[in-house]
Amino acid sequence: MMKRKIFFLMSILFCQIVFAQQSQHKKNNFKTTIQVLAVPTLFITYGLICENENGFPSSDAVKNWRDKNYSSFQTKADDYLVFVPAAMVYGFDMLKVKSEHDLVNQTIIFAKTSLLTMAMVYSLKYTTHVSRPDGSDNQSFPSAHTAMAFAYATVLDKEFKNPWISIAGYSLATATGAMRILNDKHWFSDVVVGAGIGILSTKLVYLTHQNKYTYKGKNNSSILPIIGNQQYGLLWLKQF
Repeated sequence: MMKRKIFFLMSILFCQIVFAQQSQHKKNNFKTTIQVLAVPTLFITYGLICENENGFPSSDAVKNWRDKNYSSFQTKADDYLVFVPAAMVYGFDMLKVKSEHDLVNQTIIFAKTSLLTMAMVYSLKYTTHVSRPDGSDNQSFPSAHTAMAFAYATVLDKEFKNPWISIAGYSLATATGAMRILNDKHWFSDVVVGAGIGILSTKLVYLTHQNKYTYKGKNNSSILPIIGNQQYGLLWLKQF
């Protein structure tokens, strides 16, 4: 199982490198790509190291700690908290905070990030068949909630480049991952690898996005996909 995960994730990383190299124009391609991949690769590698009884803290140790201290913990807040960083982007837009892209390009970036993150996450879920800690199904690895939360937090970070805004976004993403563990829906390794995938997806989208879409209207609206625990839909946001 471990070999299958490593092979699959290495294949994903290799494809990202090739695609990024082919998509960049007039940039220091190799150096830029390595900078983009460094942090998410670290997350993914660390998550794999901490599987089962391995690493520190190991997934088994975190599970035992959760069962001992928070066995009755249950909340649905993580189903909604995952989208808060995305909502913050549009909220700061409404407050006229300077951002990297306009509303249209932000929405396109969100759409591409969501699709790429989900493609990576669910290709792994349906390939590895890891049982959840509570035994509810065999789609535990990696955590989709955590991946999306970190993907949206990375968009927030890239758009505003404000340390306090970035800390807020990543704190919300971390809280989402922690709740997935406390809800007994994911192993520690699922959450860490999910965080790496979310960051990787967003950074790749920014690396390849060409910002060629413009809109001069006054009233802008945006649509985001909602992908939760057995919940799918669209979130409509309108800026006045």
